[in-house]
Amino acid sequence: MAIAHDIYAETNPAYCAALLATFVGAYRGRADHDPDISLCYAALPLALSGELAPTFNSTDRRTGLLEWLRRNPVIQIRLADRVNGSLDIVTEAIRLACFSHLLAIDTDGRLIPGAATLPKMLPKQLSENTQQIFKSIDRLGHWFALAGSTRTTFDMMGLEL
Repeated sequence: MAIAHDIYAETNPAYCAALLATFVGAYRGRADHDPDISLCYAALPLALSGELAPTFNSTDRRTGLLEWLRRNPVIQIRLADRVNGSLDIVTEAIRLACFSHLLAIDTDGRLIPGAATLPKMLPKQLSENTQQIFKSIDRLGHWFALAGSTRTTFDMMGLEL
């Protein structure tokens, strides 16, 4: 039996908005400021990438971005193409997150939590694969926050602002 891969489900703006809300929450848990909106354009495609999923194995919130990249140099191969190819998906997710009040954008271009919140049990009700994606984006939120500035985060990944 062939297994169908539903790319539409993975790029659903509501699903991606929930992932971004998780990213922002994790980032805020580690930093004394909110994440720049531009960080979402790197975090979401990294978390959604099925081919990069194994690179999150044997990691946790303490691993750090630089260590993760050092262990898995394959991440940086065509990373700019991956980010550029997902611009519309991330933009739609940010729009929906803002319209649904999961997130808001402050005057400095940073994403902040909105009035609505994700149900805490949401990831536990989803498939194991989807739960792993939520864990991956949570880790990325922590790692990006610990990396320092947005510029430093992008430099570590070999991306340009």
